[in-house]
Amino acid sequence: MFTTTPDGPTVETSDMVVSYPGLERRALPGKAPLANTISVHLHQFLRQNGISTHFAARSGPQAQAVFETVQLPFDLMVRNLATGDLVSEFGLQQGHQLIPPLVEFFVRPDSLEKRPTRVSENHLLAFNLIDPEDIGGVVDLALRINDLLTGAFFGIGVQLEDIRMEFGAHFIEGSPLPVIMLVSELSPDVICLQDMDSGDILDHRIAFAGSGDGLRGYSEIMRRFHLDSASAVLERQKTP
Repeated sequence: MFTTTPDGPTVETSDMVVSYPGLERRALPGKAPLANTISVHLHQFLRQNGISTHFAARSGPQAQAVFETVQLPFDLMVRNLATGDLVSEFGLQQGHQLIPPLVEFFVRPDSLEKRPTRVSENHLLAFNLIDPEDIGGVVDLALRINDLLTGAFFGIGVQLEDIRMEFGAHFIEGSPLPVIMLVSELSPDVICLQDMDSGDILDHRIAFAGSGDGLRGYSEIMRRFHLDSASAVLERQKTP
């Protein structure tokens, strides 16, 4: 949830999980602080590696202070493995590695009752949803983010299957051109993950599968990144 405070905009993570692109919703009590902690960690990791994101600071157990942006009107998904409709509709083998990664665009619906529509780059340009000079930069940025996060998760024994991203334009005083930056949450809410050894799902999909504790994936990612340690908690408390 996006809100504006006297100090600037904030984003608050909820306990809701949403399937994509089906948009089925489930409440998962206790999820929000776990997802927010993972998201803060990954945003900081990307910033340390030169990626522009809207993250400014952690502002609470389930909230982040962010830079003000004008959001681009589409979602972008980078897929590293064939799952879901790539298997059911295109006949690819489950888990088939996509080289290079597949980049897909989805136009957001105007109603919660509608599903996002998969479109091509040409659709985005024809509908004036993005400037021609920006489309290549957005794709390059998305692939760079995917590459960095794939490596980060590989380091903890986790395969990044796919990731859904949103982007926005941030206007800097004195600069004639805005900076295109990542403006989405980075957690198992929007990243599909699996254990590299067992193949176990470690993300929001557990909540829809009816296969046990829906928080299990979030807790496991927290544990592997050492975000649930006493020292990590103390470090987070220092963050404004």
